[in-house]
Parts: sequence; structure tokens; C-alpha cells
Amino acid sequence: MSHHHYRKDKTCLNCGATVQERFCSRCGQENLEPKESFGHLVVHFFSDLTHFDSGLFITIKDLILKPGFLTQQYIAGKRVSYLNPIRMYVFISAVFFLALFAGNEKNDLLENDNQHANNLARQQLADSLRKAEKTNQILSYSDSIRNNIYKELAANLDTTKFADSSESVSIRFSENGTVIVDLVENKYHNVREYDSIQQMLPDSARNKGTLNWLLRNNARQKALHGGRNHIVLEQNVQHDIPKIMFVLLPLFAFFVGFFYSRKQYFYVQHVIFSVHFHSFVFLIFLLMIIIGWIAPGEFIGVIGFILSILLIFIYLVAALKRMYQQSIWLSLLKGLAISILYLLAVFASVWSLLVISFLRA
Repeated sequence: MSHHHYRKDKTCLNCGATVQERFCSRCGQENLEPKESFGHLVVHFFSDLTHFDSGLFITIKDLILKPGFLTQQYIAGKRVSYLNPIRMYVFISAVFFLALFAGNEKNDLLENDNQHANNLARQQLADSLRKAEKTNQILSYSDSIRNNIYKELAANLDTTKFADSSESVSIRFSENGTVIVDLVENKYHNVREYDSIQQMLPDSARNKGTLNWLLRNNARQKALHGGRNHIVLEQNVQHDIPKIMFVLLPLFAFFVGFFYSRKQYFYVQHVIFSVHFHSFVFLIFLLMIIIGWIAPGEFIGVIGFILSILLIFIYLVAALKRMYQQSIWLSLLKGLAISILYLLAVFASVWSLLVISFLRA
């Protein structure tokens, strides 16, 4: 940019301080004439864009090839040459989520809605046939053929298979990252009835753990709302990743800090390490999404996922070694411990979302 567009007046237009050279030492604003031509505006735009692109390229290159290096540089105060960690994380995660949710999401939603409506209608018809069968059993024991037909039709219409007992819970994972919980319960109408029957059973026959919690809360909800003998909970983990990350990112920093000296490192330094690490994780899974577009297939997806997890673990160990200056074996053990704690936190987060969905169902 030509020199004559700089102001002769040395008073900063932004903060009023005296400008010694090109930039104000107080606020950093360049001492340019406020009236600019369209050409200079275009030059500014491409200059800022080029600076951002070059800074992003250098930052991502060092992020991938030098685990832990960016965190070292940031803590040492060398920050101008690289993108701010938060800014980089927001940019990479935004690109990742755009790729994750790209495609035929709208069609998938319509298909899921239609499937849900179809399942609901089938299940209601199956429940009606069962009621008719039980009524016929009470009113007439001779019409066994019709009762068997009702029972067979109801079994074929069920969206989930009833267990031999009148209560069951099954959990499965769909290909699109959805956790599905099927809960079938036909015995209890309220919590008091549930507790009373459970107390009468021998200890070996009582419901325990998660099943006990689900059925007891279902009985409570049934007393309030009625008709909850069959519930299907669907939790899309992919759509919940942004929510979970608000908890997992600082929690990961806490796990890292737990294994290193609190006198030598502050928690905020572990947070920067966590931001850089998760930026790399998003890049790896972004690459997996792109590979899935190029070469779709379940086998390739499974192999790619396993390799991604292995690569992420290797990266974590290398980043810990560089950042905290400890031996490779000690970094390996700490990386393994941090990974286990982190996976437990991930599962706990997903289960918490499922519990919330159950209480709202």
C-alpha cells in the first residue's frame, strides 16, 4: 500500500494516543486516512485473507507434524506466527460438523419420521390385538383359534420382540451414530406396585442396576401419563457432540493436569493442550469422513475407525512427551491412563443424555 495514504496527524483516530510509526502502540490500529478508495478496500480484503490462509496452513502443518509443539509455543509467548488456539479449534470443528451433517440429512430425517410413525401405528395395533385376546380369554375359553390368531398377529406387528417375561431392555447402535434403547414393560402401573412386587421376589429374581432404575422410573411416568408399556429412546450421538464437547474438553484438561505437577503447570496450560489435541482429533475424523465419501463401505469404515483411534493415541503420547518433557515410557503410561479416564467420561456423557431423554419421554 502506498505511503501517501498514511495520516500526517500522529493522533490515533481510535484511542487518541500519539502514533510514533505506522501502528498505535496503545490499541494497534494502523494510522491510515479514514477515507479509502474501493481499490484499497479490495487490497485490504485479500491481504487479510491471504494472511489468515497462510497462518492457518502453518498452524495446521505444525499441529499435525509436531504434536505438542503449538502448546509449547503458546505457553512460551510465541503467538503471532500461529492462529489463536480457540480460533483454530472453532474453525476446524465448524468444518468437521459441516462435513458430518452434509448430504441427505433432510431426507434421512423424513425417512426416520416416517419409520417412527409406522412403528408407532404397528405397535398400537399389536397392543390392541393383545387386549382383545385377553378379553376373549376371560369371556370365552372356547374361542381358542381366534385368540391364537390375535396373538400371532400381535407378535408379527411388534416393532420390538417381547421377551418371555413381560419386561426387557435392549440397546443397539445404528450406523448413523444413533443409540437406540428399547424398553418393554407390561407388569407395573405405579411405583408402589413395582416396589411391592420387587420386595416379594427372592433377591436373585429382583431387578438390579440400570434395569431397576429404568423400570422404576417408567412405572412413575406411567402413573403420571399412562400407557408407557413400550418405549423407544433414540439419541443421536453425532448431533450431541457439540454439547458434549463443552464438558469433555475442560474435563480432558483436568485429567491431563492430574498426572503432572500443579506447581509447574497451571490448569489453563492444560486447557490449551486440550484445545490443540481436540483440534487434531477433529482433523482425523474429518479425514475419515472424506475417505468415507470417496470409498464408502462398512469394512473400510471399521478399519478406518480403528486406525484413527490408534493414531490419536500415538499422537497423544507424542504430544505429552514434547509438552511435559518426560520419557516416552512414562508418557505412554500417562497417555493410557488419560485415555481410559476420557473414554469413561465419554460413555458417562452419552448415558447422561440417554437418561435425560428417558425422563422427557
